[in-house]
Amino acid sequence: MKRRPALRQLSREHHGALVLALRITRASDATTVAHLMSTVPDVFARELEPHFRDEETRLLPGLAAAGADALVRRTLEEHHLLRGLAARVAAGDAASLSQFGEALHAHVMFEERELFPAAETVLPAEILDAAPPETRTTTCRLAPK
Repeated sequence: MKRRPALRQLSREHHGALVLALRITRASDATTVAHLMSTVPDVFARELEPHFRDEETRLLPGLAAAGADALVRRTLEEHHLLRGLAARVAAGDAASLSQFGEALHAHVMFEERELFPAAETVLPAEILDAAPPETRTTTCRLAPK
């Protein structure tokens, strides 16, 4: 789907997040799980946390001002959940890895299907057509395919 300029980079970054979620979901052997356990926290800090901050500072305030409180609240709640799960993975809680993958997939789908379309409907053009944030790599090269 073609996105307005302010949302394009965020939408591109969602692809990397979906790749990560899929790799987590498909991880079936101990070696792959161990590799993901050791690399997911860094990927979260390097790629997902900056993405969340961009949304929270550039997108959500405008949506809140436009009255999209339920969407803003859900986004913030899911960001909080994902931050907590990432911290648990970083602490070595292997059970949190699959929860993180499932929650990440669901969150990206929510943003692409609900949050971004709402933003494109209610946000003014000066926000939607603003230059996107700096480009971050979204490689998510965490495990063998």
